[in-house]
Amino acid sequence: MPRYAIIDSDTASDDTIAILLASKFFKLLGITIVAGNVKFENEIKNALFTVEYFNLDVPVFIGSSRPIMGKWRTVEEVHGNNGIGDWKIQEPKISPEREHAVDAIIRLSKEYEGELEILAVSPLTNLALAYLKDLNIVKRIKKVWIMGGAFSRGNTTPIAEFNFWVDPEAAEIVLNAGFDITIVPWETAEDAAEITDDEWKKIESINSKASTFFINVNKTLREYSKKYEGRGSIHTDSLTVTIAYDNSLILQQGEFKIDVETCSISRGAMLVDWYNFSKSKNAKIVLKADKQKFINYLFSILEQSA
Repeated sequence: MPRYAIIDSDTASDDTIAILLASKFFKLLGITIVAGNVKFENEIKNALFTVEYFNLDVPVFIGSSRPIMGKWRTVEEVHGNNGIGDWKIQEPKISPEREHAVDAIIRLSKEYEGELEILAVSPLTNLALAYLKDLNIVKRIKKVWIMGGAFSRGNTTPIAEFNFWVDPEAAEIVLNAGFDITIVPWETAEDAAEITDDEWKKIESINSKASTFFINVNKTLREYSKKYEGRGSIHTDSLTVTIAYDNSLILQQGEFKIDVETCSISRGAMLVDWYNFSKSKNAKIVLKADKQKFINYLFSILEQSA
């Protein structure tokens, strides 16, 4: 039986690979674009380019071009000026759909009621707005997989991960709406989704259309990550999509009450009720994931994809 999904994306570097993986693992019904990583027009272009490059029969829907509240900044220093490592690409020949992403999410949740999964690898603005427009969407969506949040090692502020920091109000709305949620936080991805120099060289040696794409779009991400965060590029979104597909990658998880701070210098911080003070739980968190299984899936797709 196919599994039906929407991937909600602020399309840059690793988002493009997550889209490729999602198209292989799921019956992908749509790519919805939301403000986040880079200039909005580049996010749209990158999504369309990815669909065209891999000949994916997947519609692209334009969503919210800004968070619900507050100010945010794009991070071209992480992904390149165009969001895909400054790779010089042609203008895509295909166009996005006219239907707004929020309306597409609501419509598809009705058409695939009880079957639709959301791969939320970006700020949660689109999903929050869909919920606010139609509260019953919670009953129709089977599962929400979120890449977001940090325990203590924020990648945008000392405490906040980028997706939750861009739109913490949206994150707070989604987390407390009643969806069945699993979160893959920043530290879990750091440990399980880092592509080291040796792994990077192996991807280069694959020399397929997909591996060439991977190397080009992630060049700037790799340079940034090695400078500030570790030994290689960190592929948070691809890990989240792979975990969504194969739950056996989850080596350890817990269920907690999660909130997101919406003000002051801790804006975007993920608040985990470790000791169940609130006596309620609203999300599972992947605490540890299987890196080797993730790498195996990634290499397999890069080898197979023409």
